[in-house]
Amino acid sequence: MSQNRKILKVVSLIQALVGLAALIAGIFAIVNAQDSAGTFEAFGTTIDASLGCMVLGALSVITGACTFGSCALGIQGANRPSSLGAHAPLSVAALVLGILATIFGTSVNLVLAVISGVAAVLALFAVMYDGRVRKELDR
Repeated sequence: MSQNRKILKVVSLIQALVGLAALIAGIFAIVNAQDSAGTFEAFGTTIDASLGCMVLGALSVITGACTFGSCALGIQGANRPSSLGAHAPLSVAALVLGILATIFGTSVNLVLAVISGVAAVLALFAVMYDGRVRKELDR
């Protein structure tokens, strides 16, 4: 197993933990959204805190699902590079959603923002090493 495949596997294993944390934290945010009181300002618009918490929770759940899917495909692709399949597009989706959740989450819930930010960084590494493993396959 090459160095790039080993790193892809390690990144994917860490993604499993972060994806699970994002899913759980997002579900808790959605369930406890009605307890949030007040308003906050995001992108120049005043938003009710309970609505913002619910939207951030949904973003976090979707980010966690994409991260977890990227994890499964990355582990499988690290073992057999010909089966990487949709790993790169799913990782890019997790990256974009993680960035959106991080930007939006800084005004709503800092814990979800940090988890989403870590998921976005791991998705970036997954995309990078996906490309390197695919290049090794072409040799």
